Amino acid sequence: MRRLNAAVDAPEGAARRIDSALADSAIGDTVGYELQFGRDREGRCIVTGRVRATLRLLCQRCLDPLEVPVDARIELALIRRDEDALDLPEHLDPWLVNEERLDPLDILEDELLLAVPVVPRHPRGSCASVPVEGDAASGQTGAAQAGSETRRRPFEILSALKRPRGE
Repeated sequence: MRRLNAAVDAPEGAARRIDSALADSAIGDTVGYELQFGRDREGRCIVTGRVRATLRLLCQRCLDPLEVPVDARIELALIRRDEDALDLPEHLDPWLVNEERLDPLDILEDELLLAVPVVPRHPRGSCASVPVEGDAASGQTGAAQAGSETRRRPFEILSALKRPRGE
């Protein structure tokens, strides 16, 4: 079995798609990766390895910068047709190859894009800004935060409309 190993730091600015996808955010100074290219026992072309980076995102709770460390494993099988993905074992993800050459940065960018949280935010309670009244992220309304025992019932007005006018 022949294997080709690569372990380097990608140059800054090399991740084209992820920079545009993250808008105001960016990738940290370097992206470290290790890739091994080879064949498995069934003769499939596989790529295994790891990608490490720090993504600079905006917290969606306080809009302050947030650093998200990424350390993702890569286990891919290179396929030529979509149907080939059906025969892959569960631990291998398919990577559709349409050309003779494969750019490793495409693999790295996809792994980093998959690692971006849907809603990036600091851990609860560690945001720099104070939650606003009725903040859904804090889980409490302004009245509950102030310690007030009185609760407004939102449908109280509607129940008054249902009563006969003489009451």
